[in-house]
Order: sequence, then C-alpha cells, then structure tokens
Amino acid sequence: MKLTRFHICLLTVGASSVAAQLVVVREFMSTFGGNELVVGVALGIWLLAGGLGSKIAARLARSTDSPLRRLFAGHLILAVLPLMQIAAIRALPLLWVRGQMLGLSSSTVFGAIIILPYVLVSGAMIPLAVRLDQSGGATARAYVTDTVGDILGGLVFSLILVHFFSHWQTLAFFGLLHALAAAILGRKDRPLLSYALSACIAAMIAFSFLLAPASRSWRLPGQEIITWKNSPFCQLAITRTGDQYNVWQDGILLFSSDEASVEALVHPAMCQVPEGARVLVVAGGVFGSIEEIAKHAPSGIDYVELDKSILNLDDRLFHSLKRPEVSAHVGDGRLFIKESKRKYDVIIIDLPDPENAQINRFYTQDFFKEAKRSLHPEGVLYFSLAGADNYLEKGGLALNRTVFQALEKTFAHVLVFPGITHYFMASESPLDPDVSGALAARNISTRQLVDIDLATMTDPFRMDNLADLLNEEAVKPNRDLSPWAFGHMLDLWMTKSKSSQWLFWGVIMLVLSLAAMAGFKNRIRFAIMTSGFAGMGVELALVLLFQVVYGYAYTILCLFITLFMVGAAAGGYLSLKGEKNAVKRYKRGETGLMAAALLALACGPVCVHAAHGWVLSLMGYVVLPLLIAASGWFVGGQFAAASRICSGHEAQITANLYWADLAGAAGGALVMGLVLLPKLGIQGVLVCLLLVKFLSWLVNRNFSSGMTYS
Repeated sequence: MKLTRFHICLLTVGASSVAAQLVVVREFMSTFGGNELVVGVALGIWLLAGGLGSKIAARLARSTDSPLRRLFAGHLILAVLPLMQIAAIRALPLLWVRGQMLGLSSSTVFGAIIILPYVLVSGAMIPLAVRLDQSGGATARAYVTDTVGDILGGLVFSLILVHFFSHWQTLAFFGLLHALAAAILGRKDRPLLSYALSACIAAMIAFSFLLAPASRSWRLPGQEIITWKNSPFCQLAITRTGDQYNVWQDGILLFSSDEASVEALVHPAMCQVPEGARVLVVAGGVFGSIEEIAKHAPSGIDYVELDKSILNLDDRLFHSLKRPEVSAHVGDGRLFIKESKRKYDVIIIDLPDPENAQINRFYTQDFFKEAKRSLHPEGVLYFSLAGADNYLEKGGLALNRTVFQALEKTFAHVLVFPGITHYFMASESPLDPDVSGALAARNISTRQLVDIDLATMTDPFRMDNLADLLNEEAVKPNRDLSPWAFGHMLDLWMTKSKSSQWLFWGVIMLVLSLAAMAGFKNRIRFAIMTSGFAGMGVELALVLLFQVVYGYAYTILCLFITLFMVGAAAGGYLSLKGEKNAVKRYKRGETGLMAAALLALACGPVCVHAAHGWVLSLMGYVVLPLLIAASGWFVGGQFAAASRICSGHEAQITANLYWADLAGAAGGALVMGLVLLPKLGIQGVLVCLLLVKFLSWLVNRNFSSGMTYS
C-alpha cells in the first residue's frame, strides 16, 4: 500500500493521541491522587471532546479550499500542546492549599480546561484528512487508518516508552513525529516556510527539556526530589524534607522514613502464631513491615510486589530484601496466592483501600476463599481498611460492613481492631486480642504500638462497639463480580472531598444528553452511538473478568485491550466493500454485540470459580481475548459499513459518525465505570448493555439497502 499524506496524517494523529491520552490521565491521577472517578471524568472529557472536534471540523472540511494548510497547522499545534498540558497539570498544586483534598469540582473544571484544546484539534484532524482522499469510502478508510495508528501508539507506549522514557520524553517523541508530518504535508505548497516552521517546533520541543525538572517540583512544592520514575503501573517519587524521606505513588504518600504505624500492620497477626512461622506479604514489605516481621524469627517470608520499581526502593530504605529468609517475587499478589502450592501461617495484605476495581479484588469473598486455601488451619489473614477514631460516617461504615460480611462468610473467627485505621484479622482458629502479652513474652519492643496504638486497638468496649456496628445491618458481601466496596469508596471520597452530588449527576446527565443528541437524528447514528456505548462497556467488563482470571499484569493487559482495536481495524477493513454487503455488516454489528455481551455474561461465573489449571489458561488466554477481539470486530465493521450506507459529503459523514461513536463511548466510560459497575457489578453492566443494544436492534431491524441517510 502506498503511504500517502492521507495515511501519514491519520497514523500520526492516531498514534500520538493514544500516547497523549495515557500520559495525561497518568499525570492527572498523580496530581489529584486519582481514583476511578477522576480517571472516568478525564476519559469522558477526552472522548466527548474528540467527537465534538470532529463535528465542528465538518464545516471547515466542506470548504472548497485545500485542507493541507489546516492540517499543517494542526500538526504543529499537536506537537507542542501535550507538553503544555503536562506543565499545566503539574503546576495545579501551586493554586491550592498544600494538603487539601481536591474533589470532583476541581478535577472536572481543570480537566476540561487542560484537555479540551488538544482533543478538539486532534478530533478535527480526521474529517479534514478525509478531504485528502477523493475516492469513495474515504470515511471507512480513515477509520481503519486512525485505528491502526491507535494500535501502534498504544503498543509503542506500553511495550517500550513507558519502560525506558519519562512522560516528557514520550510526548516529545510524538511531538517530533507531528513536526515531521507537518513538513511532509507542507512541502508541495510552501516548502521553505513549511520546513522552517517544522524545524522551529522541533527546536521548541528540544528546549522544553529545560522545563521538565522544574515542573516536577511544582507537583510536590517544598520538597527536594531525590528520585522521579515512571513505571508501567504508576509514577514513583522519593522526596526529602529535612531529614525525612517520603515515598509517593501517583501523588499519594505511601511511606515516610521512621514511620512507626507499620507496627500495627504486623505484630497483631504475628502474635497469633508461634515463632518460626511462614509468612506471605502482599505489597509494602520494603517500607518496614519485613523488618517488623523479622523480630518474630520467621522461617521464611515470601514478599510479592506488582511493580519491580518498588522493590528497587529497598536499597534506599531498610535493605530488607537482603535478609536470607526473604524471597521477593514480582507479580500480582492474588495470582501468586491462587497458584501457590505452599501453605502459610500468616498472610498480610498491605494495599490501599479498594479505591478502584483492581484493588477491590483483594477485599472480596472470592479472594478470601483463595487466601484461606493457602493458610494452615491455624493460619491468619490480616489487612486494614479506612476507619475512624470515634464516629464512623455512613460511607465508611458501608465500606467496612461489606468487607466484614465477606470475611465472616469465609472464616470461622474474625476480629476487627478499631481506630483511625481498622485492622481485620481472620482465621479458622480462635484469635487472641492480647498482643502486648505476646510481644512481652518474645521480648519485642515497639516504638509506638504498645504504648499508644494498642490502647485503642484492643480496648474491649471499643472492639465490641465496632463489632456491633458491623453486624447491625445485613449487607451484601463484597464480591469479584459485585464490587460493592469500590462503590462505597467512591461515595466516601465524594464525602471527604466535599464533592457535589449534584455536579456528579449533572456531568453524567450532560454526557448522556449529548450522546442522545449525537444519535437522535437517524437510526444509523443511533446504532453507532449505542455501539460506542456498548463497546466501551463490553471492553470494561472483559478487562475486569480478565483480571479475575489472571490478576494484573500491565503489559499483558495492554496487549489484551489492544486486541479490541485490532478487531475494530480488521472489521472496518473488511467492510470496505459494496453497499449491499455493507448493510449486512451494519446489521450484523447489532446482533454481534448482543452475542458478545451474552457470552461475557456466561463467562463471569466461570472466571470467578475457576480453579487452577487448564480452565484458568483457557479463559485468560483464549476465550476472553477472542471475545474482546470479536467485540472490536463488530464495532469497527459496523462503523465502516455505516459510512458506506450514508449519503452525502465524506467529511460530513465522518464527522457525524465519529461524533456519535465517541459521544456514546464517553457515556459508556462514565455510566458503566462510575455508576453501574459500583452499584450493579459486572453482570449488571452486561445486562444493561444487552438492553441498550436490543433497543438499537429494534430500531434497525427493518433497515434495508434502499434506505440511506446523510
């Protein structure tokens, strides 16, 4: 295939927009201490603005003038805007009081201001690029080319750039690609001017590296930055304030040197078993917990950390991994427990609260059953959740109740220690709250636990009062397919950050209204809008099901998600045929997505209850990948087929279909991820998708080749 200016333009826009989206969302999370709600708002704004940019550009594309100058200008703008976005995001902490918890209002307003300029321009580039292709079917070819660019950008970022380059370097790389594309587009019109302007943009990108170190200090004002590193999973920073070292992950403080609170996460559990125990630590071991465990003379410590970058921090902290009894493992903690043949005396989970669907997997009844199988009969499972000294408000109480119910339905004995943090302990054998006596017997001294924390943690009145609160109302236990704890965490964040419920629902209703408007005019746009909505929802559900099967491996998950885009590109390419065949492919998209949702619905229970062996491999590496590729196939095939059915100006068709598709996807990202998933679970999301596509099928069931729309 000859690589024309049409292909160069769309491949560059597709590849760079995916990388920019990934980087901006990660930076957004680091600034706002992001949870799924913040990410959902950012993604919703991104998708909606992309569709809006396409819609606005339709008027420009219908002009009789050549689009080359506009495309040339667009590439130059897209070369530098992402770097300006990063600088702006990192500078936001300078605008508010240090330590202030930011809510939905701040993330929505600042997110819109920072994200809109870039996405409006990138969205507008697609209808303009269609003008470069004068033959029929240009919209379908633009869709396929843009999607191939998305695939390339996602793979390059996930497999190479995120491992070896900073966010600034990543966007600078794609900025230089835009400058090169601009030079290629402008060489036939005004070559000298085009080359000069492209060279100036490249020089600006090179000089921007002088700003990168300063922008990091804006994120953490008043602190000396010792290390700043992007890993595949998060953004890690080590800072120093005076003699104190601090470790930050995505803007959230994980650890400060000389932090004594780690004692409460270790000793109550270790005191339940004899010395010489075998211990499993999931996350956080390098921050001091291994040192505290070592005081109990364990026979061995297995330590599992998802991100190798965190293990590397050990050289700057306690050098715990050099202990002969410690074995460090890189991988998902839940998958390690599921596949481990070893039995443990103590399993300590040192993870944040279930602030997203990924972490929620460690607080479910399904996970507790897996942990129980890895424990000796007298073994102990131990973890913490957000609590309160005296008054546990509604959201926090609901969070603790659903996890407590899941724990009680799994283990015979459960103890919960009260305080500003609640510590949950579970076992099949009786548990003893007398921690201080066991510590004294073992001649173990603590800096804070015995003299300060234990007075609150083991007070009989406070323990009984908390147990009564947790048992006062029957609630549904937290499950893999029904992540109630994740939903309660979102409610708790909204309360603590004083976020407006009216704003939350206002944003949801605005996005849904715009999606409805995008698909309102005719049945083709309605089908494309609902397919964008359903495609995003099916992708979300299948990714979460994959996590249940495999755990969380970033590279594999990125490849897994890329399968959706590969399927979309392949389906779109095969739809580049005659109108009669296009109608069949268009209607097949309706039934195909319903079938995909039905199959995903059936896969849910299989994924959760699958034991070790071939079933896990079959579901994780065959069934779910094929299903997500098939979903992309039907979405891409229907989009390209719809473009062949519609009549009118190709640029106008492109703008209308992209607007419908992206508005629907924005609605799917917000509604499915932030409303339906926390409230109805994965199965509820899939049922809702079935209903949405069934409605679209009813609208389109009588569609025939003689019916065309502009």
